[in-house]
Amino acid sequence: MRLLTRLAVACAAVAVLMFGLSSPAQAAWVNPFPHSLKYGSIGGDNSFPAAFATAMLNPTKSPAGANDWSCKPSTKHPNPVVLVHGTWENAYDNWNGLSPILKDKGYCIYALNYGNTTGIGFLNGTGDMIASAKEIGPFVDKVLAQTKAKKVDLIGHSQGGAIIRYYANKIGGTAKVNQVIALAPSNHPTTLSGITELGKVLNLFGFAMDVLDLVKMPAAVQQADQSPAPQAPFYQQVNGNGETIPGMRYTNIITKNDEVVTPYTQGKITAGSGATVDNITIQNVCAVDQSEHVSLPYSLNVAQIVLNKLDPSDQRAIFCYPQAPITGNTQLIG
Repeated sequence: MRLLTRLAVACAAVAVLMFGLSSPAQAAWVNPFPHSLKYGSIGGDNSFPAAFATAMLNPTKSPAGANDWSCKPSTKHPNPVVLVHGTWENAYDNWNGLSPILKDKGYCIYALNYGNTTGIGFLNGTGDMIASAKEIGPFVDKVLAQTKAKKVDLIGHSQGGAIIRYYANKIGGTAKVNQVIALAPSNHPTTLSGITELGKVLNLFGFAMDVLDLVKMPAAVQQADQSPAPQAPFYQQVNGNGETIPGMRYTNIITKNDEVVTPYTQGKITAGSGATVDNITIQNVCAVDQSEHVSLPYSLNVAQIVLNKLDPSDQRAIFCYPQAPITGNTQLIG
């Protein structure tokens, strides 16, 4: 009965998915059978809170399936996948849900820690955003050298989604990057659920930003909406002359429940000449997915979309799993 229900939902999703694809060529055929997924093991770190607890004790731990430097890309999946975490996160707590799913599908997966300016091992992504984007370069170069691949696919969460776009647009370009996939990206400055606006009303905004600078967390300052003052140089550079570069594919998966990147539509970008952009709101694909900012990378629904994007030749219907905010996980229950 469960199988019949799943097949029925999958078939119903085909039409929706076909219209959501970015080009007529891709829309020609969608397999009605969803991707089979490697579910998280019972008792494993299959949610952000569980993985965060582990990372506090072992901040350099690699996500399951990631950083196997002997991995060789297959003909079917020629591009290694590089995962880039968000602000105040790390490779393990951000990617221990998605990484093993992608590894199980035959991808070579790599994840780095970057931008640690506080000395607190598990709180990364705190440094200057332009400097952090430049840290991606040597890591990508190492991945390409080890795997003998020509290009990588980049997947980033939150700040990670913004700095991989900076890297692709300003540093690596189409010579090193095949596509950019971002989950709840801070592609534009955020109001932090209105906190920045309240701070301005109470004349506390400047003080709060000074405190963040004092504790060496410039990335948090740079992502905050500074208006009416000019935005941080990072955003001026990555958005000022167009948000894309010719020949690059971009996907942004955002959530209406985002409490960090607000309004949640700040995660969207607009395609310029020669670029392809797909802005996807997860609730428009799966209404039962109530992921917010931190649980979005642990969504089985997001994983299916990512798999479709990584391999345009193998488009599958999306089977919608219920997903809870915060505690949403990669087990069978959301």
